[in-house]
Amino acid sequence: METLFLVVRNLKARPVRSLLTLLGILVATASMVLFLSFGEGLRKALSAEMTKFGPQIRVVAEGTGTFGVPNPELGPEVLSTLKAHADELGIARLFPAAVMMKGSGFDPATTFLFYGLPEGITPKDLAPAAKVVAGRLDPHPDGAVVGKQKAEQSRLTLGKTLRLSRKIALPIVGIVDAGSGFANSFIFVPMKTVQEALNTTNYSVILVYVKEGYAADEVAEKIEALIPGVDAQSTTEAVKYAERAIRIGDVIRFGISLIALIVGGLLVANTVMMSVYERIREFGVMRAIGARRGFIFRLVLFEALLLALSGGALGVAAGIAGSQVVNVYTTHAVGLALSAVTPRLVLFSMLVAVTLGMVAGVIPARVASRISVIEALGRV
Repeated sequence: METLFLVVRNLKARPVRSLLTLLGILVATASMVLFLSFGEGLRKALSAEMTKFGPQIRVVAEGTGTFGVPNPELGPEVLSTLKAHADELGIARLFPAAVMMKGSGFDPATTFLFYGLPEGITPKDLAPAAKVVAGRLDPHPDGAVVGKQKAEQSRLTLGKTLRLSRKIALPIVGIVDAGSGFANSFIFVPMKTVQEALNTTNYSVILVYVKEGYAADEVAEKIEALIPGVDAQSTTEAVKYAERAIRIGDVIRFGISLIALIVGGLLVANTVMMSVYERIREFGVMRAIGARRGFIFRLVLFEALLLALSGGALGVAAGIAGSQVVNVYTTHAVGLALSAVTPRLVLFSMLVAVTLGMVAGVIPARVASRISVIEALGRV
């Protein structure tokens, strides 16, 4: 308790310097929390989205990215082959779709992803939790059903016309809440309309439901072995792929925030070292009245730790607030909360702050503890 009192007294004696150091640690910790919260948020969002998606396998042309918009490169023969071998592959049900994107891709409000469904298939087949908000659920024969998020984002209402090409336009006949951030950004239209706009009879993707008792990964491997030139992407494979990508992103984000952490550490080291030089005579008096080197060492080290812990705690709070602001934007833009501050992230951030304080305080503490009594008392 005595040590803590002395530490707090010294920090209060130099309020401006202590405050600036605290702000440096706060900014460094907050930036790390905010950067790493994107990885945590993406993990949670992906897991939630996968559970809401009906089909377990997505068959696309080889080389198509796991989360990319597939080009219409699957011929009708691919669909015929899958139907002919459905029983032996373990396929319960399947249907094709044609996908088309219009817009720059940079502004969500002006980017439109048209998801062409064959006759008899509705958004509920992709997202079982889908429910009608207005109008109807089925885009057939010649209408467009807009995801709720997309409708709000781009101000789309019933009766408004959407243009797929110079010659093709469809009225909005329904707005649907798909219960999924991804599907809520789609515009569902008849597949033949997308194929006509793309001037093709091919499919972009074939969506597969797996029979009960069959593993999606194994069925996907069988499909790839049966049909050359296709990628069968299961939901579990997509999660693993995304997890690897997120981990790489975490390393990059931590590397960026490490720069801020190093700066924060230097601020702590500078503050504590300056404090040591200003208090040499004080340390000499302490030594003269019986204080041991270890007491001086701990006193200075605790000063650095208190600065780091206080700045770290405030930085975590600031990071949580920043995460909430980010989620307000991303929820409006893409219908997903892409930032999450989890308990393990808070714990990791505080451990980094403690480590930062210890590393920054060791050298000043060692210098202070090794000052000789005669040298210290001889200073004016």
